[in-house]
Amino acid sequence: MNNKGRKALTLFDDYYEMLSDSVRMKAYRKAIFETVKKGDIVIDMGAGLGILTFFALAAGASKVYAIEMRDSIHLARRIAEKNGLSSKIVFLNENSRNVTLPEKADVLISETLGSFAIEENTIEYTIDARERLLKEGGRMIPEKLKMFLAPVEVPHIRKKMERWKDVYGVDFSPALDDMTRKMLVEEIRTEDFLAEPDVYMEIDLSTITTPSIAETVVFKALRAGTLHGFSGWFAATLSPSVTIDTSPRSPKTHWAQAFFPVKEPVNVNPSSIMAINMRTRAKEAEGDDTIISYDFMLLPGDNKPTSKPGRNDPCHCGSGKKYKKCCGA
Repeated sequence: MNNKGRKALTLFDDYYEMLSDSVRMKAYRKAIFETVKKGDIVIDMGAGLGILTFFALAAGASKVYAIEMRDSIHLARRIAEKNGLSSKIVFLNENSRNVTLPEKADVLISETLGSFAIEENTIEYTIDARERLLKEGGRMIPEKLKMFLAPVEVPHIRKKMERWKDVYGVDFSPALDDMTRKMLVEEIRTEDFLAEPDVYMEIDLSTITTPSIAETVVFKALRAGTLHGFSGWFAATLSPSVTIDTSPRSPKTHWAQAFFPVKEPVNVNPSSIMAINMRTRAKEAEGDDTIISYDFMLLPGDNKPTSKPGRNDPCHCGSGKKYKKCCGA
């Protein structure tokens, strides 16, 4: 099979998972019917195969601009023709940042959410579309994002990663090194938690102005165990009455959870204080990747900071450096 064939299979696998995710589909459909009014002009940013576009038309939209930079838009166009919907859809095979419309929209719909919500350059694209393509006071789906983190003990995932150390007698440990600096997608269980989850960031997509985020989250271990990394997930407010929650405590979705491994497992006790400093930024303005970097710290005893240190305060990781030169860098 050639590369084109493999890419096509991957594309269909991805869309099959998304369209089969009843949590995702029912939530977006309900939110769209709540938000889109008769006669509205709608943008579907990252339209994929067009299902959210079709929902918007069913809810009463008079026109939908379906924007998708991948080849899937050609199949979406054929599906629209098959269902007699083509006359109300303008298909744009473009990166949304390069799109100029003859009119501004009443509603901006997007489902560019990854397992940690924002790793598909979500914030960058949303800010641009909101500022250029949406009417002032226009409605957005989703409206808000809340991202969570929790330290986890996941020996089954670590065991899978350790296989890279020896592949039929060849030392593949550089692959393991790369893996422990990147976000993985895994299914995390509540029993894997070493501490109660905490909020990493809350984002109001109608007001946020910068795509970059930097924040430190500190946890106190609830039990003894081995820290293998941090799990991340999100809750997305799609409309006033509709929220998608991808927590391990919620029904499963195709997003599963994000997993940020530490390079070497660390033993912790119930008194252990763990901290993760995470930074996110767009890899490039017109790409759909977000760079997520993070540092892990194990702090001694019950000295959990009551607030984030100032730029010139000693860093709470115990390095002896100023916060701005260490975890706040």
